[in-house]
Amino acid sequence: MESNKNQILNYAMQAGLVLGVYWVFKYLFVITGELHPLLSFIGTILSIGTPLLLFYFLVKYNREGADGGMSFGQGIQFSILLFFFASLLESLVVLLHVKWIDPLFIGGIYDAMMEMASQFSIGKELAAQLADQPLPGAVTYVFSNVIMADVFLGLILSLIIVPAAMHYKRKETA
Repeated sequence: MESNKNQILNYAMQAGLVLGVYWVFKYLFVITGELHPLLSFIGTILSIGTPLLLFYFLVKYNREGADGGMSFGQGIQFSILLFFFASLLESLVVLLHVKWIDPLFIGGIYDAMMEMASQFSIGKELAAQLADQPLPGAVTYVFSNVIMADVFLGLILSLIIVPAAMHYKRKETA
């Protein structure tokens, strides 16, 4: 049982490094997308790669790490660990961006959120309450909007993709 946990951890760390590098590459389009809308659009299109990479790594883990016997729980555990390790790498770049490259980035996001909230009929009291909320610091922003959001995304995607990866059989060529 202990070697199984180590195997999941090792595969998740290795795959998390690859997914993290992919997310850093994708995040560079977010940063440059502020200047060029086409680059922002490309970054959005690159989001399709996340579930594809998850599927690939789940199939690879099922074949190599679990010898074709991955359970649903193992797949979920692998996915959550994969997204956690990938988010650590991405969070370093996001922290660098929001703390030193563009310190006004977080404020801009919250200003846009307030503007959007004012367009909806949420009530003046709630709008005032939102306006009184202090801006989160860079570390708080990265923890909640990168690490926790990525892990939650990994959980949601894994609920859909793990069953497909468990039943995927590669066609043998003659």
